[in-house]
Amino acid sequence: MRRLLAVFVLFTSLSLVAAGPKSPTPAPTPTPAPVPALPAVPQPVVLVYPFDEPPDLDPRYGGAVANIYAQVLSQTGGVKVLAIPTGIKREDYQKFAHVEHADYYISGYIEPIGQSAAIVTQVVDVTSSISVYSATTQISDVPDIASQALNARTVILEAAGVARPEIADNGATPTPQASGTTSGASVPITNVLGDLFKGKGKSKGKATPSPSPTPAKPPRGVIIAHLGGNAPAGTLNAATGDLYRAMNAYYTTTMTNVATIDPSKSADAICGQRRDNTIVSGKLDVKHVGGFHAHDSYTFTLNVYACFGVVLYTNTQTNDDFVKAIHDAVEAYNTDHPENDA
Repeated sequence: MRRLLAVFVLFTSLSLVAAGPKSPTPAPTPTPAPVPALPAVPQPVVLVYPFDEPPDLDPRYGGAVANIYAQVLSQTGGVKVLAIPTGIKREDYQKFAHVEHADYYISGYIEPIGQSAAIVTQVVDVTSSISVYSATTQISDVPDIASQALNARTVILEAAGVARPEIADNGATPTPQASGTTSGASVPITNVLGDLFKGKGKSKGKATPSPSPTPAKPPRGVIIAHLGGNAPAGTLNAATGDLYRAMNAYYTTTMTNVATIDPSKSADAICGQRRDNTIVSGKLDVKHVGGFHAHDSYTFTLNVYACFGVVLYTNTQTNDDFVKAIHDAVEAYNTDHPENDA
């Protein structure tokens, strides 16, 4: 009897063990979902126009400066640089850049100064027609120009919202090649600009008489602000450059980086630390006049401001050529205020 009871207890225990819960099977590790790659930010497309130069300066200089800008922008990356065009009028820069699908265009001027030169650089947003950068810089060699190209690149990348790629050679200013291409011909950049920096820029293979001493400019300088008016955006950008050129013939002239539609309200920011300067800007309006021989007529109003915003001088000129209207207004100001003492 005891043996049967023991056998029964053993059998029951084995049955309970067999009927117990099974060991849990580990759950399979879920495969992580692939992280979608962020879309690549398109590089801003940049068009560089040949820089303008005075009529008596070798026209190769403007193309050489543009080539330096284009080379530096291409070498440092982050932007796509289009081929340098030729034969485009400045009032058509905006339209041509739009046709070429450029996001920004760079243009400027060269002004010889003794044994060196100054360049004015403008960067314009093609979509908005707004000048996002303008600067006047004295240069004495090719690396100085390359440095200004880097500044323009920084502005373009920031305006386009693109992270700035690292510059090759540990951030050193890229050295443009010894030659570049403009108008389909090879141009020795360093040789051409070397002549400019040596004060030989006005020589085109002909004997040049000794230049007359250049009259000293008055100590009070001029700061150019972008023009307003109903003229097309491309014309306003070109006219702003013409105003700079006209004023710089008489006064030490720079261009402001401050974007404004009313210089009187932005005068303090425009002047900054240069409180003894005047601000020069104005309006350029255009209207279609005439019957059978209809044409555009431009009215330019020159305004000179103090650094606290008050208008010191105004002059209005009308002409079928807006460049002539601007120069007439500037010459009138120089006649009235040769020392920029308005």
